[in-house]
Amino acid sequence: MNTSYPNLFVPGAGKSGTSALHEYLDQHPKIGMSSKKEPHYWTRLDFESLSQEQHQTYLSLFPDKSELEFKGESSTGYMLFPNFIERIQHQYSEVPKFIFLLRNPIDRCYSHYWWLRGMGSEKLPFKEAVLADFDVEPSPKTKLAEANYKSYFQYGLYAKWLERFYTAFGKEKIKIICSEDLREDPLETLNDCFSFLGLEALDEIQRMDANPTVIHKHPFLFKWAKRIAFDQANIPDFLKRITPKAFKRKIKKDLIPTVEKYSSSDMSYPEINQEDRNWLGQLYADDVKKLKALTTLEFRRWRDFN
Repeated sequence: MNTSYPNLFVPGAGKSGTSALHEYLDQHPKIGMSSKKEPHYWTRLDFESLSQEQHQTYLSLFPDKSELEFKGESSTGYMLFPNFIERIQHQYSEVPKFIFLLRNPIDRCYSHYWWLRGMGSEKLPFKEAVLADFDVEPSPKTKLAEANYKSYFQYGLYAKWLERFYTAFGKEKIKIICSEDLREDPLETLNDCFSFLGLEALDEIQRMDANPTVIHKHPFLFKWAKRIAFDQANIPDFLKRITPKAFKRKIKKDLIPTVEKYSSSDMSYPEINQEDRNWLGQLYADDVKKLKALTTLEFRRWRDFN
């Protein structure tokens, strides 16, 4: 039975390529990443009342191999929700390590918008959508019925969120890499991560692609499927009571992949126009300046801020 907590976290940022990073890290023989990419265990609203069985279910996501030096998981809500830091401080006697993958906040924000727009969870034009919850900080309580989050602008305030991690855990436990570097030179970027973890470099690595932002042909159908899978659909209580648990589990496991395969298209979202790019650049400029000071990194590939 696996009894050890993960000692490596990829807490974000969302829509920056954390799925690819998760798979990349798992290629190192001394790292075992969770079988489920985003368990969000440490930020659950019911965390304080979780049963021993639920606790063990989380631990079972990690490979139980003696040769592993790191077990890791990647839940992008961890970067944003303060209860993650509090719970890690309470539960861990030895501080784990954190790798943050950051994307140019302008591109991240725009991708986030089209991700929700593509699945039918967003109807407003881009600028209106950004301004609609401009000051709303993401939290488990602001989750949409289909288990997604908006707060497009807030997600990209990296300095705001990272400062808490630096204060709580110290800079020696934190590694910052850029999505743009991971995409252009994955081996060098990953070996930099392995060096941070005290692991040997790899000579080669299988290239992984980041999850694309999908534009759905049938967004309403996909949104409905996610609501069912996350128990947020308007289904009468008596039907919920009489439906066998095994059937519910099968629906949750199979429904989203099936509908996603049927609904997905090859369409790509339009490029952001220069006016909106400049607008977002001005909004993010102060936070990026603070981020550079906090991390002592230059983020040279973010041309909007250099």
